[in-house]
Amino acid sequence: MSARLDDYFTARDRGALKKRGITSVGDLFRFFPRRFLVPGEKTPLGGLPLGETAILQAEVISVDTRRMQRRRGTITDVIVHDGQQSMKIAFFNQKWLDSQLLPGLTVVFAGKVEEYRGQLTLNSPTWLNRDEHDVKWTPEDLNSPFPVYPRVKGIAQARLWKAIKILLDVADPEEFEDPLPKVMRENLDLPDLRTAFDDMHRPRTAAATEKAKQRWKWEEALALQAEFVSRKADYAKLEATPLLNVGAKALRFDENLPFTLTSSQVTAGEEISSDLGQKTAMHRLLHGDVGSGKTVVALRAMLTAVDSKAQAAMLAPTEVLASQHFASIERLLGEQMALSPLLSDESQVRVALLTGSMPARERRQLALDLATGQIDIVVGTHALMSDSTMFDNLGLIVVDEQHRFGVEQREALRAKAGTKVPHTLVMSATPIPRTVAMTVFADLDVSTLDDMPAGTKDITTHAVSLADHPQWLARVHELLAQTAGRGEGGFVVAPRIESSDIEDAETEKVEHHLGVIDLKERMENASELAGLTFGLLHGKLSTLEKDRAMREFVSGDIDVLVATTVIEVGVDVPRATMMIIHDADRFGVAQLHQLRGRIGRDGRQAICFLLSGRPEVDESFDRLRAVAETLDGFVLAEYDLDNRGEGDVLGASQWGGSSLRHLSVLRDAAIVEAARAYAEKIVSVDPELSSIPALRAFINRVLPAESAHFIEAS
Repeated sequence: MSARLDDYFTARDRGALKKRGITSVGDLFRFFPRRFLVPGEKTPLGGLPLGETAILQAEVISVDTRRMQRRRGTITDVIVHDGQQSMKIAFFNQKWLDSQLLPGLTVVFAGKVEEYRGQLTLNSPTWLNRDEHDVKWTPEDLNSPFPVYPRVKGIAQARLWKAIKILLDVADPEEFEDPLPKVMRENLDLPDLRTAFDDMHRPRTAAATEKAKQRWKWEEALALQAEFVSRKADYAKLEATPLLNVGAKALRFDENLPFTLTSSQVTAGEEISSDLGQKTAMHRLLHGDVGSGKTVVALRAMLTAVDSKAQAAMLAPTEVLASQHFASIERLLGEQMALSPLLSDESQVRVALLTGSMPARERRQLALDLATGQIDIVVGTHALMSDSTMFDNLGLIVVDEQHRFGVEQREALRAKAGTKVPHTLVMSATPIPRTVAMTVFADLDVSTLDDMPAGTKDITTHAVSLADHPQWLARVHELLAQTAGRGEGGFVVAPRIESSDIEDAETEKVEHHLGVIDLKERMENASELAGLTFGLLHGKLSTLEKDRAMREFVSGDIDVLVATTVIEVGVDVPRATMMIIHDADRFGVAQLHQLRGRIGRDGRQAICFLLSGRPEVDESFDRLRAVAETLDGFVLAEYDLDNRGEGDVLGASQWGGSSLRHLSVLRDAAIVEAARAYAEKIVSVDPELSSIPALRAFINRVLPAESAHFIEAS
């Protein structure tokens, strides 16, 4: 009979375990201790936090049992010492401790830290490093590292540990089938799965536990790379139409460009052109800093598709961004936009914008034009994927901000290409460190724009603590008024639409945070800003209201646009030279950099203020300083990766959710690269991983079905 969690845990226990992601015996084996208490390393008793449950290790000095005077039963006072300070811990009705807690013994206790008559003690203490069945511990037991697990509500550490140890002895052999091939383990001197589990849950030496920890990193790295390699191999089998022709449209575009392409734009263009000419579909990522010219590179690729008698589609996550892309393409093409009387039909390009808010009559006509090949390039939102939208010959898809689209949406657009698969170019507006690209985007070929066009942005950034310098807000407003007086525009950004009260988790102080609606009203009433005109832009406005606000800001009819992060990506307003970001500590580093990239886009000097209600000594203020110190998105991307959790980098915001727990994309780059080589050898011989079913099962654990599909469709 198979060993099950039901045999060792109640229904309530299993509910608590499920909240920790534990629904099977295998999950429990991979619920590793968060730390280990090493014999001889006593816990400093003076540093125990009052009111919190603590696990401590100390030496027994004395044990004294006496009868309680006012009620039946006994009380056993155990005095422990850490080498500098002592603590008295009281156990009720456990007289047997006299014979087992002997002076000189190193013990591990758990309990809530409280103060009694001026001295620290533990409330409801539990003696952890003893087995409820085998009371007497061997010297080896007492000298082994003691595992301390993450808290599971309602399940004591001792009971959890006991269940894991028993299950390790009675579990089915299938639980120990190893995802790491034997030859790989031998080459890297890694323990097999069963030994590694023992070294985590029944550790004998710290060295063995450390070797097991290394094994978990290699497991995850191999799973990722095997998946990426196999996906890439599968994708290479899909037939696409070669797009080889660089004809009149692309040549005229290059001739009319008012600037010289950067060396990385040229290189990226050559890489993309080479891919487009193949019979297998391109699957490439194009990334670079704000203002590095991704749209120009993407448009040149789309023109190659059009010259090759195919259509191209650019997919954007919001109507605001789709409209901005359409306007950018319109501006870049200039007189090439159909139907200019100055050009022959051969060099004209028919570009259309398709959004869900378009009148039904216009959408029907546009759909007909697309289906009959009357449109060369279409820019749109999710409306591109509706059943009513068909293409005559879709050859290239450009996906902007790809992590904002679901799997089904991308697949729906890809399916519109008919029997052959369209080429796909994914654009990311966030610079991606090499270590992340190797781990998260390893199934794509990567083109990087790592130099900036001539006349790059000149933006001065200041991090301002309004907690320390509240008077500076008026000065910032004065600078905004001066900006408007020169005919230039200013963005004011806040993280929310409605104002709200938010409780600080550390101080428990409730702080009031303005939303953009109230912020606009307050600024309209500020004496320093008298005479300025204000617009409002946020996600709950109708499309017509959003378009009107953007048009009025672009034209100069309004001086200041107060907005949420709907302006974060793609919005291009050349006259905007100032930005004020309220509650800047509520944004991530990459988001602040993206927002700042909306100003100074025509080369004029610009200024950005990162306002925060936090004092300058607050840890969150360090992030604002980092953004203020550099305009280099790659430097900020490395800083961001180094300073926030790996789960954030590899989580849903990037690629659909990851179960990585041990592999660090920053610190374990060498492991990732080496694992790639192993994965390529394995997949070349066994594409389906049929000879290593445990590896396929582990891939499904690390990359759940939704995430794996995301990779395929990204």
